[in-house]
Amino acid sequence: MMHCTIWAEGVREIISAEDADIKFIVSDHPVTIYNHAAPPQSSKCAYPLDPSIALKASQTIFPLSRDFCLILTNLEYAQDPSTSALEKRTFARNFRNSMVRTDAFIRKRKLSNADVGKVNYVLKARARRYIAAGSREWLYPEKTVAETWKDLYEIFLPPRDDLWRFGGEMYASFEDGRTYYQDAFGRTEKEREFLKKKLPKEPLRDRDLCGCGSGLSFKKCCKSVPAALRSSWTEVSIRERNLMFFNAVAKVLGLDQRKDWITVRRELTDEKISNIYQLYEGLWPLETDLFQLLPKPDGRPRAIYTGSIHPSMITKLALGASLYFGELIIQHPFLHPSALNEKFNPVKNPSAYRQEFLKSVVFFLTLMPLIEQGTVNLVPDPCNFDLHLRDQMHGMAQARSTWINKDLLKDAPTRELLKEDSARGLMSAPRDVLLNILKKTTELDDEHLREVLLGIERLKENDPLAVLQEDGSAMGENSEQFHLAKLAPNFEMTMYLAQATGACIVTDDVVRWNEIKRAMSWQPDTALRALASKIEASKFAFPQNVEDIQALAFEPTLSVYPTLMGEVFGYLSKLGGGERKPNFEGHLAARFCRVQSLAQAALRKSGVAVKEARLLCAFPVGGIQDNTINRLLLMSSSERHLPCAPAAFFIDGQFHG
Repeated sequence: MMHCTIWAEGVREIISAEDADIKFIVSDHPVTIYNHAAPPQSSKCAYPLDPSIALKASQTIFPLSRDFCLILTNLEYAQDPSTSALEKRTFARNFRNSMVRTDAFIRKRKLSNADVGKVNYVLKARARRYIAAGSREWLYPEKTVAETWKDLYEIFLPPRDDLWRFGGEMYASFEDGRTYYQDAFGRTEKEREFLKKKLPKEPLRDRDLCGCGSGLSFKKCCKSVPAALRSSWTEVSIRERNLMFFNAVAKVLGLDQRKDWITVRRELTDEKISNIYQLYEGLWPLETDLFQLLPKPDGRPRAIYTGSIHPSMITKLALGASLYFGELIIQHPFLHPSALNEKFNPVKNPSAYRQEFLKSVVFFLTLMPLIEQGTVNLVPDPCNFDLHLRDQMHGMAQARSTWINKDLLKDAPTRELLKEDSARGLMSAPRDVLLNILKKTTELDDEHLREVLLGIERLKENDPLAVLQEDGSAMGENSEQFHLAKLAPNFEMTMYLAQATGACIVTDDVVRWNEIKRAMSWQPDTALRALASKIEASKFAFPQNVEDIQALAFEPTLSVYPTLMGEVFGYLSKLGGGERKPNFEGHLAARFCRVQSLAQAALRKSGVAVKEARLLCAFPVGGIQDNTINRLLLMSSSERHLPCAPAAFFIDGQFHG
């Protein structure tokens, strides 16, 4: 099921040994993957591994009988064998629907003895222990094959003059008037050329802007990173898409004309809301390969934040965490219209999203300076682009919900945020509705009622998240407003992103922290105890203003924190069940004490507004691990993720002392 779509979309050929004296052998590794750039001794082929079928030059070889053998080849490679062998094919997504011609097979090649021997050589090279043949002589193809592994590729290439049977565009019309479109790679949307980039013609120099779109110089960014661990250079990066989205939001709302926020809210229309959600949808096609754009486990310090995606909460502790952990990955506040049921689609029903839209815009604008700087990486929900992943994750979350401590939810900050949003929703009701409510619930005379209404209007103006429209449409379709409390990403997606990007986990939510602790309950042994003890006994200052965080990111005494945390993460990643290094662990603890003393003193001297909190650490030997997450990553065609999340931190802002 996992490989079916990619196989079906490939070129299908059945080669024949009918005219040869040698026939095909069979082995205990019957589905054989041949990639000319991955010989049997490479790490990609270490048993029980095979090169991924999603790699362009990976071909699947399956003997059907002694006389016939099926070969499945990715279309791009069949059309151009010189293409990069170890790059993924276009739109290499598992578990999806596709439309193919199942009657399309190439069946005209009849192999010679020498050619059958080459096929058998590959089949035998990938066998684990057993092979079988109709004749003893056929079991030793290495006696007749002189070519190297790489040079064998020609025998497996389908004839080019028969490739017309495969690929191309398809259109299908349905009785209800719908039209289905699909390109040669199974994509149901046309490519968006404005999201593509050309590779630089010349090698980049140290001072050139890096091709990954980080905004940094090549020397400071990708120069020391292996090509396989770089974000895509051929697509507009996550950061660049956020910059494009910011420019679009500013233009639609009039922020580029220096309109104040009260004016922006008063002039907000359904059309503007719909347009902005459409722009977001345009920047993030449903068939985006998010793995190509996400950072990889490249050893750089970074953290995935999981907590309340609300503008009132994000500045208290989360954003300041970037000073301690490096690049901070946060989930985008905007919902993807195409991932929602039509009834809840903000493009089709924008009036119901007026308040939610304001929250999302304020959240986005608040983070924008840090996004541009590269301190924050604001990423969309991966489930928007992978329905199978979404269904699997929801099933896991539903199963997990049975053991969540409901008492923790009673005091969760999100409950207070929901109450505030509900109050805003009530204040956004039309004036006559508010007047009727006040008359029913109070005994105020007309003069005092007018004063109360004026007071409500002032409250709304002073609250940047409040809707200022007074017409009935402000209440949404059928008087509905969607109020969303987003604690994101959820536990499964947090683990998924942490392992995919090589990030530690940071949260300020007690519910999420308990989920993390439960995931590591199977492994009671912890590492770096001295360091954890010193971290947990310390107080950390978290700046409250984005401008201060932006400036402090370049403070030398503070920049030591991410480096230290990166070394901690690297040590835990390699530790597993292996031997500890007591001297190195002691060295890390001593270094932290020195860094902590100097850095916190520098923060106090800076005079910036801060909130003090402490950090609780999770450093389990073997990491925070959940096999279901590893399964999700494999299903998503991830090839370079960590087997676990080595470390997690809880920012406790409620401590006393």
